[in-house]
Amino acid sequence: MAALDGIRVVDLTRYLSGPTLTMQLADLGADVVKIESLPIGDPARESGPFQDDESVYYMSINRNKRSVALDLRTDEGMQACLDLIRSADVFVQNFKPGTADAMGLSPAVLHETNPRLVYVSLSGFGQRGPGASLPGFDQTAQAMSGLMSITGTPETGPLRVGIAVADSATGVFGAVGVLAALYERERTGVGCVVEGSLMQSMLTMLSYQAQKYLSTGLVPGQDGNDHPIMFPQGTFKTGDGAMTLACGNEKMWHRLCDVLDLVDLKRDERFADNAARMTHRVELRQLIEEVLSRRTTEQWLDTVGASGVPCGPVLTVDQALEHPVTAGLDMIASIEHTTIGPMKVLGQAVTVTGSEKGWLRYPAPLLGEHTCEVLSEIGYDKARLAGLLDANTIVQWTD
Repeated sequence: MAALDGIRVVDLTRYLSGPTLTMQLADLGADVVKIESLPIGDPARESGPFQDDESVYYMSINRNKRSVALDLRTDEGMQACLDLIRSADVFVQNFKPGTADAMGLSPAVLHETNPRLVYVSLSGFGQRGPGASLPGFDQTAQAMSGLMSITGTPETGPLRVGIAVADSATGVFGAVGVLAALYERERTGVGCVVEGSLMQSMLTMLSYQAQKYLSTGLVPGQDGNDHPIMFPQGTFKTGDGAMTLACGNEKMWHRLCDVLDLVDLKRDERFADNAARMTHRVELRQLIEEVLSRRTTEQWLDTVGASGVPCGPVLTVDQALEHPVTAGLDMIASIEHTTIGPMKVLGQAVTVTGSEKGWLRYPAPLLGEHTCEVLSEIGYDKARLAGLLDANTIVQWTD
């Protein structure tokens, strides 16, 4: 039995943060019913690139879910939505603050008929206060949180992270909140409200960089690929590319000096401790890279790795996905998509003992692929479903 087997999640989220949250729950065994508002469903479906007319973006964050397509502009469609929420353990929405309330989907309203419901609201900058009116876009959160100001170098200026890290992190943090709320419900018997935002997630991810400012008043800058508080730790050029080195303590530093045949540096006052190495890291980088330039990355990885100094290659995405370590972690899985056929997807970020097998149940659903199936489960008979289908209030995908 999967960890969240028996938990039903009604997912009224779009794009990335909310679907990431609900996918975490689905991967752990929850029955996630994705309500998609007609006519287009989740707008992420229209985001390229595409594989056989299906959005890669959409498919990446909607596996293990069932799609119910409703026209929420009609009374009957909204009633079906409410009926589904009444049957749920968790309800998740990531509309702009105030939108769900205007739709009649506020926590107070939903708790009247389902007091055990865990209600989740995700936003860009919070449900209240000056941020409530701001649109919740990933890059805006990266910029306003300070993350972009510490990414890049003085030459490049601020840079965004190469993935939608604010959206993704909010989904992961939100899933943690849901699990805590479900555990709390076991003690109290009632559901509660879980709130998260892109801004909160990014500020939390600043971690020691934020604490550096809070404790010392020093404003973190841009260190590129160098670690902001330790050296040598970062990316270094080799004879045919680059590799990472991570000297996290003095023992590792001495081992690096030995393996690179730079033993004199252990006695050099410029590099006597980490603080000195940070001060003189430009000179130290030149000395290290001069040695590394004499051999290939692969050769150095073998030699440096054997010495006990953490190191690694700088891989492209294709190289990373095809790497033996990735295979050893079972991070590539296969599934039969309804229209595409056999396809590969990413594996789970975490595994729970007893839930490892059979976790990948569904590919990302087609719009309305499970509408009649799910509504039947909450008591809609064939005649009622036929009437809703004829009125285009619901849509059922058929091949």
